Amino acid sequence: MAETITLTTWAEVREAFRAKDLRQAGYTEGAVVMADCLLDLHGDAHRERRRLENRLFRRETFAHWEHHVLGATITATLDPFVAARRGDLAVIGYRSAMNLTATIAGIDHDVADADATERLYGIVKTFSEGATIAHSTRDKAEVRAEVRAAMDRFAIELYEPARARRRALVVSVEAGELDEGALPHDVLTTLVRHAGRLDLADDVLFREICFYLQAGAHSTANAFVHTVDRILGDPAIAAAARDDLALVQRCMHEALRLDPASPVAVRTPLADVNLSSGRVLPAGSTVVCDLMAANRDPEVFGADAASFVPGRPVPDGVAPWGMSFGGGTHACIGAELDGGLEQPAVDSDEGCPAGHLYGTVAVMAHAFLAAGGRADPDDPAQLDPTSTRRHYTRYPVRF
Repeated sequence: MAETITLTTWAEVREAFRAKDLRQAGYTEGAVVMADCLLDLHGDAHRERRRLENRLFRRETFAHWEHHVLGATITATLDPFVAARRGDLAVIGYRSAMNLTATIAGIDHDVADADATERLYGIVKTFSEGATIAHSTRDKAEVRAEVRAAMDRFAIELYEPARARRRALVVSVEAGELDEGALPHDVLTTLVRHAGRLDLADDVLFREICFYLQAGAHSTANAFVHTVDRILGDPAIAAAARDDLALVQRCMHEALRLDPASPVAVRTPLADVNLSSGRVLPAGSTVVCDLMAANRDPEVFGADAASFVPGRPVPDGVAPWGMSFGGGTHACIGAELDGGLEQPAVDSDEGCPAGHLYGTVAVMAHAFLAAGGRADPDDPAQLDPTSTRRHYTRYPVRF
């Protein structure tokens, strides 16, 4: 049986993320939806696909999504809950993130269509169960069967029509019948146009879109819930945050540090890896990078590292969100979309510059707070009992 080594310090986890001979190994059990997707690739295959998708995931594209797409998406998602004066924070977060992620992935979806949103919500939630199956306490064969059924439904109802439309547009652009501007700015269009160059099989292209849809929705929704939960836990911060998006972003960065969407990252050394600490990671072993521990390392974040302190000072070269977006070649490709840009130091006279990106999570959290959102005092939130990850299945709220 392969040896399991757990890294808990900031320095060792950061070095492990940068080691070229450590291969991604955290999604082996979730291969039903994750096999051969960007997050699971290694080496040249990963480099080529990442280079191609990086063309889409650029700062100006993030700015367009945040400033021109996100607001309407959140409004369409949030309004029915505000009108009803109650809802569930986990549902609000997941639906908001899912609607935006569908746009990014390249799935044509009307966010104002309640029935369509409900169907897509069920599909994407099932994808997320498949991707995080390693942390599930349910029968894994049953989970995989549910994921396959959801993927079949998704392919027929949404994916195939979206791909056919994009293929037709690509053909028209390449024939000179349409301008480049006619092409949607999304992952599916990018991959359809360059599938030949990447030697991308149809089933791999399909899973890549499933991956983007679930990864964006799942991680963003979790970060949103944890951010709001941390803010609501401090009445003074909550009162100020309703009118202060910059404060919400600082709270979000601190919540990300304390509650990373993936509490651990798993790697397998393809060759012996020698860390500067003197520790050896033998080839074939299982290396667990404990992000919860590394993000609370007192040597980096101070003696109060386990406390929620928005805007806490961090050393040069350390992000305020810790390593919750990963690191090295597998750092989250949408980190700036979710987390925005770092702000000037809180003791600086500089405010956030014009056009600053606050990040999807902060904008979502601020919209919820500005709408008068608060925890339901008569119905406490509940953590998911079927997962070892810390995320909420129920979080009743009122407006």
